[in-house]
Amino acid sequence: MLKKWAIVFALVSTIAKCETGNLEDRTTLPKYPSSSLEKVIQLDRPPGNISVSTSGRIFFSFFPQGSPPIKVAELKNGQVLPFPNQNFQKNFNTVLSVRVDDKNRLWTLDYGNLAITRPKVYAFDIETGATIHEYEFPVSIAPKDSLFNDMQIDTVTETIFITDTSPLIPDPGLVVYDITNKKARRLLKDHASVVGERNEIVVNGSPFQVAGVSIIFNADSIALDQNREWLYFAPFTSGELYRAKTSVLRDSTLTAAQLAAQVEQYSLKSMSDGISIDKSGNIYVTDAEHSAVNLIDPDKKITTLFKDPSFRWPDGFSYAPDGYMYLTCSALNEVFLQLDSVILNKGPYYIYRFKPEAEGILGR
Repeated sequence: MLKKWAIVFALVSTIAKCETGNLEDRTTLPKYPSSSLEKVIQLDRPPGNISVSTSGRIFFSFFPQGSPPIKVAELKNGQVLPFPNQNFQKNFNTVLSVRVDDKNRLWTLDYGNLAITRPKVYAFDIETGATIHEYEFPVSIAPKDSLFNDMQIDTVTETIFITDTSPLIPDPGLVVYDITNKKARRLLKDHASVVGERNEIVVNGSPFQVAGVSIIFNADSIALDQNREWLYFAPFTSGELYRAKTSVLRDSTLTAAQLAAQVEQYSLKSMSDGISIDKSGNIYVTDAEHSAVNLIDPDKKITTLFKDPSFRWPDGFSYAPDGYMYLTCSALNEVFLQLDSVILNKGPYYIYRFKPEAEGILGR
């Protein structure tokens, strides 16, 4: 894996160095002190994404760098337990996105080590741990070097929306998966809503590079509103947030041009990893460059809620029934392509929680 990535970075290094710019700092003075962001648990490895069930059960992935012995976990009474069990962990390869839906199913999205193995989605009954859905994405949907980054579940239409960031040989897109019929479509090829602007990631003043090469992340952030009417999504390194109606994204009769015409540029944003939306239409944005959590209100004004260098690469959100928004910090710029020994040495890592501005949407 490390050798493969090194070769690709060497091939694209000249292009990357020539074309990258910088996105302006869109943070404000933080609304709240960093002390109001509570530590939930300390971990020896970085967490990836997180999702909380309607009953308050907390599930998260360990970031798939190095060799985490647990890939998908449940946080229970202060303990980290493998889910559905330790034996099943061997079936996971590189799981990043996890989502619990309102039907008590935990969905896991495995990007297959950049499609070296086949990307796959599983669903588990969280009460029994039984596997209730499994699908392996074909090459036509998950081509070589794809990286299925994050997802949202629409349980009314039984649809999964997936962002493919495709960071190495860029061919990003949005994937729409029909759960009932086990059919997937790949959308928005070469569209600005999925192709990242060539902005260099600068984390607290230090460029995020591998072997002198700037990393460009494409389609990444994704959120679904309360009524499942709008899907919000964006490339990590772009300064704009986009949205499209879910009914349009599900419409297989539209041509590529007709679909592209229905995608809206919604607002400005910072570089964004995870995003979430509450019931009042506020959009929460993790800003890895500035170790911040930003909020885009319905008037599209950006306000920084928290900002502190100790928040190492704020990553994923999930609202919980206890009234808190949970937040993972993955320190990605410190662990990207690193060996286990380095990752363990750079710990500890944390999951946090905070009170959002309004009631959120469970699991999202």
